[in-house]
Amino acid sequence: MENEFGLIEIKLLKDDKVIKETLSRIGIANLKTKTIFPSCYLYTHFGKNYIVHFKELFLLTRENGYNNVSEEDKKRRNAIIFCLKKWGLIEVEDSLIEPHNIKVFVLNHSEKKEWKIEHKFNVNNLIQE
Repeated sequence: MENEFGLIEIKLLKDDKVIKETLSRIGIANLKTKTIFPSCYLYTHFGKNYIVHFKELFLLTRENGYNNVSEEDKKRRNAIIFCLKKWGLIEVEDSLIEPHNIKVFVLNHSEKKEWKIEHKFNVNNLIQE
C-alpha cells in the first residue's frame, strides 16, 4: 500500500535486523575506495513498515526538508524493494514496484569487512514509533 507521502508499505517476512543489514549493503558503490552508500532504509511508523530512499527520510524527519527526490531515486528504491521481495525477505504489492531496468549494487555479505559503509542519513537519530 502507498501512503500519502508516496511511501511503499511492505510486510516483513524476516527479522527487521536482517532487512536493515541487507539494506546497508545495497546502494551506490565506489569500487576504487571500496565504499558503499546505502540508498534505502527500513522505516517503521505506527506499526507499519516501509522501505524508503534516504532522501525521503529527510522529508519525513525535518520541517525544512526540501523535496529533491528524483524519479531515478524512486526507481532505485523500487528496484531495491524488488530485490528484497525476490530474496523472500518482504512482501509487497507488485503494482507498486513497476518493472524497471535499474541495476543496483549489492555488496556480498562475505566482502562486507573489506568495505566502508557510509550513510547519507544518520538512522541512529531516527525515532520510529
